[in-house]
Amino acid sequence: SCGACTDPPNNPASDGQRCRNDNISMKRGVRLLVGESSVEGAGLGLFTQHSLMKGDFVDEYVGDIISQEEAERRGVVYDRQNMSYLFNLCSDFSVDATVKGNSTRYANHSDDPNIEPRLVRVNGDSRIGFFAIKNIGPEEELFFDYGYSTEIDNEKLFKPNHAHKFHWMGSKSNKKNS
Repeated sequence: SCGACTDPPNNPASDGQRCRNDNISMKRGVRLLVGESSVEGAGLGLFTQHSLMKGDFVDEYVGDIISQEEAERRGVVYDRQNMSYLFNLCSDFSVDATVKGNSTRYANHSDDPNIEPRLVRVNGDSRIGFFAIKNIGPEEELFFDYGYSTEIDNEKLFKPNHAHKFHWMGSKSNKKNS
């Protein structure tokens, strides 16, 4: 610990708290739920139990820290299984939440996201934290922009048919790809 964190774990940060990256190190994520996604064909989704305010820390994206080379190898396998929980941490490393991940791995893509990932330095290490980018009501599904190129056209890439305002990578089409 840097010594600046004075609040106990699993409690909100007090006004006197000196550092702002301690939500990750103190594991102060909000209560999250996993359930059937509103995105057709996506399977499970991530939901918040309680309402969130813009800027609130949601939780950390956790998993195995692996090299980009290992991420490429695992990615080939995951593509065959039509699932992947790989998240690029930097140019050299990725986080693989497939085995050792938490519920944040179930956040689905939207071009109208309500949370965003941020790279946060905690005790010298890079970590991925999710933060609300707008006010979010209780039991709402959480979405972030995966940042994939809209130019990708691969029949092996799962492109869910998003309900209502949620569209895959900027596409307004309701076409379901397999």
